[in-house]
Amino acid sequence: MPSLRDFLAYGAGAILIFFGLIFLIASSYNPSRVVPGFAMLLLGGAAIYANMMVKRAQVSEELLEAKVIRLARRKGGYVTVADVAADLNLPVDTAKQVLERLERKGLAFLDFKRIGDEGVEVYRILGTGSDEES
Repeated sequence: MPSLRDFLAYGAGAILIFFGLIFLIASSYNPSRVVPGFAMLLLGGAAIYANMMVKRAQVSEELLEAKVIRLARRKGGYVTVADVAADLNLPVDTAKQVLERLERKGLAFLDFKRIGDEGVEVYRILGTGSDEES
């Protein structure tokens, strides 16, 4: 469902485009209205485009998080940054950011016992079937 932010962005964009068209039509009588008309058209289009790009970025972040959770299920609930980077074909810094985002959401946490055993950061992903082992 669209959020209030979406409604505001699309509404503001549509209003700017509408008034931009009005100004362009009015420029046939007063040529000084051409520049504000084009400016409003560009701003309205930019507002709509920017909102669409933000939504697309959010969807891709959620998709990556879901892929990490599926990977953790296959690996018994535990993954490392290297696991995520290799299995999902991501740069290491992107893999670390996804795991840290899951950690901030409370869906993952660092397992310090395994970190001591393996020598690398091991993340335990909650809800993957490994919860009973604790």
